[in-house]
Amino acid sequence: QIPISLTQAVLGGTVDVKTLSGEVEMKIPKGCQLDTKLMLRGRGIQQLHGAGKGNQVVHLQLQIPTEITPRQEELLREFDAEATAHGIGISGRIANAAGSAFEKLFGKKKKKDT
Repeated sequence: QIPISLTQAVLGGTVDVKTLSGEVEMKIPKGCQLDTKLMLRGRGIQQLHGAGKGNQVVHLQLQIPTEITPRQEELLREFDAEATAHGIGISGRIANAAGSAFEKLFGKKKKKDT
């Protein structure tokens, strides 16, 4: 298991992974989800009868910080607002789907004249 930060999970990056033959740098793709498993081909245990090496599976473990600075909180809230405004993420899609379902049933909401 390799711990990665929230930033690494979203933006991608690299991590150092210990293998049987030493440490290697592994690329983390953008948008990794919880419990992502990546494979290092040919870096695992020697196969029987010398037919090559197996693969090493690397489990990415997302580390969520328990404490953040006020600035980090502000940035995360801004990110969340931007994602919600563009319908990204589960809550955004559900909110949009619920809104469109209500419009189909009850018609569009009329704006009040001011």
